[in-house]
Amino acid sequence: MPLTMPLRATVFAALIASSASAETLRLSGTGGATATMQHIAPAFDAATGIKMEVIPSLGSSGAMRALAAGALDVVISARALNADETAKGFVATVFARTALVFITSHAPPNDLKQGELTAIFTSLSPKWADGTSINIILRTKLDGDTLLVADLIPGMDAAIAAARRRPDLPIAATDQDSIELAERLPGSLVQAGLSQVLMEKRKVHAVSLDGIAPTLENLESGKYPYPKPFYLVLPAKRSPAAERFLAYLQSADGRAVLRQTGNVSATD
Repeated sequence: MPLTMPLRATVFAALIASSASAETLRLSGTGGATATMQHIAPAFDAATGIKMEVIPSLGSSGAMRALAAGALDVVISARALNADETAKGFVATVFARTALVFITSHAPPNDLKQGELTAIFTSLSPKWADGTSINIILRTKLDGDTLLVADLIPGMDAAIAAARRRPDLPIAATDQDSIELAERLPGSLVQAGLSQVLMEKRKVHAVSLDGIAPTLENLESGKYPYPKPFYLVLPAKRSPAAERFLAYLQSADGRAVLRQTGNVSATD
């Protein structure tokens, strides 16, 4: 479940109050990877004897602040480092990719062409092929998925900016808020990571783009050209447990577990 701001502050304070032992790996970050990390934790423990403590999502930026304070060993981020984070000595490594998908509660959703997406986001009354209203859900301006969509799909930066001028469109603050709203809202449309949809067993439908379904196999083959990367962020002074975790993710066992969660290892 997403944390409210007071709860996030409480969790952050608790993290600072205690430091991780050499046999514990403390991890947080983007909500889109929380369920994936919860699935990986027991396999990592069994392989290394190191217990992974998955802290409820602080978001990529909030987790970076906790990392800087020494309260976390590693961060899973949905975005690359910014200048301030790089200046702190953080190092980010892409360890996995999942498919960036558009999801909806509408069943069955029709295929969309890449060029149709910009029209949908700029229209005041977009429709699915059967005439059902498309209800767009926006994310915050600096959300990793929002930035990724704008980077991967031509024209979407301006189209999303146009949609933001509509006061009637909801804005979801977190990955969990977004996908929960997508489940409830008729005709919803919002972007998400395939691994989150699968691991959280969400009742939404993935939309195919240009006739290509956003499956792990199509992502891996290059047929589906919209990858969502996940970064493992390490501090300048990293713990032995953090080094072991990076090595585990790059190992054959780690790559296999990543695949089980709807991700392709960056080393494959």
